[in-house]
Amino acid sequence: MDKVLFIEGYHKAERPADIPETWTIYNASRPLFGHAHWRGDFRHGVFFAAVMPEGDPADEFGDAPEFHKRNRELDGHVCVWIPRDDVMAYGAQKAAEYGIDLDEFDYPDLVSSFVQNYEQEQTQ
Repeated sequence: MDKVLFIEGYHKAERPADIPETWTIYNASRPLFGHAHWRGDFRHGVFFAAVMPEGDPADEFGDAPEFHKRNRELDGHVCVWIPRDDVMAYGAQKAAEYGIDLDEFDYPDLVSSFVQNYEQEQTQ
């Protein structure tokens, strides 16, 4: 499944505080299915939707598996928020691995390397 990353200290968008961590958030260039909807800064599009893991029992049309299926059909990407600490830990690991000083790299360079590594891991 395709993902769109939001990296703390690099991308402006923060995970919405009113959406529980257990919900899946999608982003696309067209409106999506979900239990909550909003528009935000462009990443893979400006449309966002959040899907409850168990669906909405009060809404007979709030079926979570169907929302996931439909969002994938609409080219929805799952949103993943990455804390700055994860990027810095990755940078420290690579610096130690290659025997270089982490301070030689600025944060955007670390983010770029982190994203490339993340994408490679997802395809393996």
